[in-house]
Amino acid sequence: MRARLKIAVAGPLAVLAVAAGGAATAHAGTPSTTPQEATALGKQAYRYGLPLLEFSRVRKEQTSVACPDGRGNSPVNTFSNAKQFPSPDDRTVVAPNTDTLYSIAHLDLGRGPIVLSHPDMGDRYFSFELLDPYTNVIDFIGTRATGSKAGKFAISWRGKPASGKRGIPKGMPVIKSKYRRVWVIGRTLATDEADQKAAYKQMKKYGLARLNRDPKTFPKNCDPGEPGDFPVPTDGKSFIAKLNRKLASNPPPKRDQPLLDQLAPLGVGPGLSPEDAGLPQDVIDALYSSVTAEAASFPTATRIDALQQSIAAGGWLLPASNIGDYGTDYDFRAQLAVIGLGANTPDEAIYPTGLTDSTGGLLNGANDYRITFAPGEEPPARYFWSLTVYDSNGYLAPNPIDRYSLGPSHPPLLKQPDGSIVIALQQDEPTEDDVNWLPTPNAGFRLNLRLYGPSKAAQNGDWSPPPTVKVTP
Repeated sequence: MRARLKIAVAGPLAVLAVAAGGAATAHAGTPSTTPQEATALGKQAYRYGLPLLEFSRVRKEQTSVACPDGRGNSPVNTFSNAKQFPSPDDRTVVAPNTDTLYSIAHLDLGRGPIVLSHPDMGDRYFSFELLDPYTNVIDFIGTRATGSKAGKFAISWRGKPASGKRGIPKGMPVIKSKYRRVWVIGRTLATDEADQKAAYKQMKKYGLARLNRDPKTFPKNCDPGEPGDFPVPTDGKSFIAKLNRKLASNPPPKRDQPLLDQLAPLGVGPGLSPEDAGLPQDVIDALYSSVTAEAASFPTATRIDALQQSIAAGGWLLPASNIGDYGTDYDFRAQLAVIGLGANTPDEAIYPTGLTDSTGGLLNGANDYRITFAPGEEPPARYFWSLTVYDSNGYLAPNPIDRYSLGPSHPPLLKQPDGSIVIALQQDEPTEDDVNWLPTPNAGFRLNLRLYGPSKAAQNGDWSPPPTVKVTP
């Protein structure tokens, strides 16, 4: 069965129920929330708000350059296309992909629709994932969702046409966003160095432009500069202040209203302030202290929980089926903001994560391991699959053959006489001729198995990866 990331909510549910009752009284004008209730609700506020603030952080950092830099950073409404796969020296993102080249953009739909265009992509897999500020997937454009023929798509805020006489052309597909701000994560499949150049040539034809306008252009000698650093606050007062501002500029969906009704008496919500809520100082202090404590403990708790569930599931952790479409599952959404911000929904791709071997031992380069896909049992993916090794911090580790992933798009993929695929995870080259070598670092490491276009069995947990088996000398 699928192991699902799910941590225990700090504070009993009874406390939250009491807090809800107290909140209703306080909202009526009688401040009766206790410090204990403020502590419980402060933890909820942190988990609810973290994804929104992470979205805002990434947006501000990645759009703080003067022109596209090819590393994911570019001004609003323009693409930053990567020319090649990341190297071990790259520390821009955790768990970098060495299967697809990225095209990143942040849209502002406030002045009308933005048209995303792409050329005929032929047999090359590509996708554009569109995310809202609450990190839910809005929609997809690409091989699976819309096909590979050349296309133009209008991305519109609440479906409003552009101002002026000319609106969205008849017949142009429209993707409606409830939000003014949209994050676009494009992925284009490539293989070796020559193929990366070919893929980039197609990517340069990706376009973003306001309706009936030409795309932005930049001088050839433009220096993008280094992106700014705008970290999410970790002290309670600053976190709540920033959250309230972002909630005002990115109005929450209606489904969040029950939680917001509980938080409002504490001054947490769009345009609110705890200092203006008529609360005793000990309640305000409890709220801020709770958020500060949660900011310090939640990321570690998330990673520990992932490890424990990986052990229980035989070494592999697969996120729940509502990944990318979280609804009111605020805890799960917050966990993904820590370990997998911008995740696809399972119909596009899934990323099983390997943290331990079949006995529950942490993966370590001091040992040799084998993963064996039996004949006909390789990962069921319509478009491609791959296995990538990262160090314990989630970055690529240098190795003598510059190989970081294996899969059908990383030829040659060797098969044994019976059709099985054996992957050797070890520091030294294996002596066998019919196994695939994926070098490991000399310390702790982790694995990511990527399936693009996964089968229903892979999506619902009926298929799971084979165990990572430690080889006894």
